[in-house]
Amino acid sequence: MTVVGRVVLACLCVCPAAGFAERYNDSAIPGWQEIVFDGHTDYRREADCVRATASDSASGLIREARVSVDDTTQLGWSWRADALPDYAGKVAEKDKDGDDFVARVYVIHEGFFPWQTRAINYVWSQQHAVGSHWPNPFTGNAVMVVVQSGDEGLGQWHTFERSVRADFARYHDIAIERIDAIAVMTDADNTDGNASACYRLPSLSTSR
Repeated sequence: MTVVGRVVLACLCVCPAAGFAERYNDSAIPGWQEIVFDGHTDYRREADCVRATASDSASGLIREARVSVDDTTQLGWSWRADALPDYAGKVAEKDKDGDDFVARVYVIHEGFFPWQTRAINYVWSQQHAVGSHWPNPFTGNAVMVVVQSGDEGLGQWHTFERSVRADFARYHDIAIERIDAIAVMTDADNTDGNASACYRLPSLSTSR
């Protein structure tokens, strides 16, 4: 495991018992590795996307990407889901028991020390409006940011672009010069459920 891998595991922590991911493995998606927290979410290549299927599981795909950023740097991705998991109203997404999302995208900045590493986690929420944000219930190093909400747009592709430096300044109050990793995850371990989404995987682009 690389240094970036270790600090990313600390920042992406979603497993309260272990405190860190159990494994950091090769995946079936070229250029991406799997982080396993609690069982395997199945990630497989389809004609125009990567499909993620979780069954009481939480694992993600991560790509180490040391990229210098400036005010023009954009994180871009697309996702699609045909149905939302059946847990809305039963648990709270801001609590540990409800920290599952049909789709989420991470962008990670590595600090000098592991505890200085910060992440932003863009999510498709069932319970909160677009623009809502809160600390991840398992680690204060990550902030959850809602970019899509509820069942509107199910079955359709949705494309997002985020200003990386602006978001880290807003949600973490830090000025960053680089990004160290990006990741995606569809998870259903905390709610003992099922979830499925398709991703056109995230990438960073900078206009110079």
